[in-house]
Amino acid sequence: MHITFFSVWMTVLWSSILILIFYVLRTKYQLIDICSVSGVIVLYLFCVIRMVIPVEFSWTKVIAGGTLYNRIYYFFCIERNIGNDISVFDLLRLIWYSGTLLIILRYVIQYVKIARFFGGMPVQRNSKAAQIVDAVWNGSKKPDIIQTATVKTPCCFGVLRKKIMIPDKLYTEEQLRFILLHECSHLKNNDILVKNLINILCALYWWNPCVYLLKKDLSQSLEIRCDLTAVKELDHQLKGDYLAVILSEYRDSLKTRNSVGLHCDNPKLLLERFQLVANERRVLVKKGNILAWIISGCLLFISYSFIFQTKYDVSKEDIETEQNAYEVNSNNSYLIKTDDGTYFLRIQNKDIAISEEMAKMMIKDGFTITVKGKQ
Repeated sequence: MHITFFSVWMTVLWSSILILIFYVLRTKYQLIDICSVSGVIVLYLFCVIRMVIPVEFSWTKVIAGGTLYNRIYYFFCIERNIGNDISVFDLLRLIWYSGTLLIILRYVIQYVKIARFFGGMPVQRNSKAAQIVDAVWNGSKKPDIIQTATVKTPCCFGVLRKKIMIPDKLYTEEQLRFILLHECSHLKNNDILVKNLINILCALYWWNPCVYLLKKDLSQSLEIRCDLTAVKELDHQLKGDYLAVILSEYRDSLKTRNSVGLHCDNPKLLLERFQLVANERRVLVKKGNILAWIISGCLLFISYSFIFQTKYDVSKEDIETEQNAYEVNSNNSYLIKTDDGTYFLRIQNKDIAISEEMAKMMIKDGFTITVKGKQ
């Protein structure tokens, strides 16, 4: 298992294609109805896994990429040198790593500032909110409820020390229940952790527009899952009341340009959430999750099963530099393995000692092997 130029390229290619396919299927062809909303999240997380593990395994099959593929590789890695043997790929890689480092550093600084800011806030004891959280939270460590004028729409924060921030304004008990149902669902599903990981992924592949499409649609899928979880026990009337709360918070967000909480910035995305909540069909189906895991597993295996690499047929003029030079292949030579594990190459009635690693490579290329002189 190792990382090469070709394994990174295959990772970017596979992930980008799959992100585009899943996005089109979800937004245009109702993939949620087939795989469920949780299944769609699984498919997107598969893309994340594929992007963070750009490796080539020992069982990966190498496929020749063709003339155009060879020319592209030569242009980036061999032909075009900048300065002292620095290839175009070396320069692009330096820009890539520098951009990633700067983006991650900025993100970490912002996250630490926000964590300290909210961590220093006093925990407000709202008896109504506490009772609702006690009723809907099954875990042992309940989130802290912070009521503050700093936020204008409800939101949640924290991976280990979970917090729910509520604007400093009056809510009815029913409105507060809907808000806490939604935010508790985010925290129980570890959506904050997922979003942080996606932000890191965007920093790693900041130059690839597909990762931002993944971030946008995965965030929408997480919101849809929270909506459906919050209303799964509600009747039609209460579903309408829940949507009214979301709409109210969305309007408040437009006034303050706050980008966190129950709302979304795009009204089309909000409309999609409304339609799915109002839809009678269930899209939190266990069978859909199983189907998504099967699809993800198969695609993951296929994506690592082959890799495109450069391959060249060297002319004989470049090889035969002496009159007594000859070609070694599986038709005119074979391998011998002795009792002590030493390998020899038998060619033209001569035995040439070779390493075990070289022997394994030649066996993979079709060379036969004899042990103690017996086939």
